[in-house]
Amino acid sequence: MDNQKKIIEEIADNLALPLTDLELNADLKNDLGLSPIEIADLFESLAEKFNITFDRGEIEQILAVKDLVELIEDKLLE
Repeated sequence: MDNQKKIIEEIADNLALPLTDLELNADLKNDLGLSPIEIADLFESLAEKFNITFDRGEIEQILAVKDLVELIEDKLLE
């Protein structure tokens, strides 16, 4: 299984959404309705799952699911 698919599955699982309902272009706040606390929890969970760390500046730049997937993919290559 490739990293992108694993990341997307983990995001969907964390948000308790069916995988088919999670669109890559979905905005975390506007489309998925996540509060700042829920976004922080999502980042914390993903950091733990993939054994990576996020900088505050990186988190603030993430708006959509695809941005988050790309950031995690990049971090997994480091």
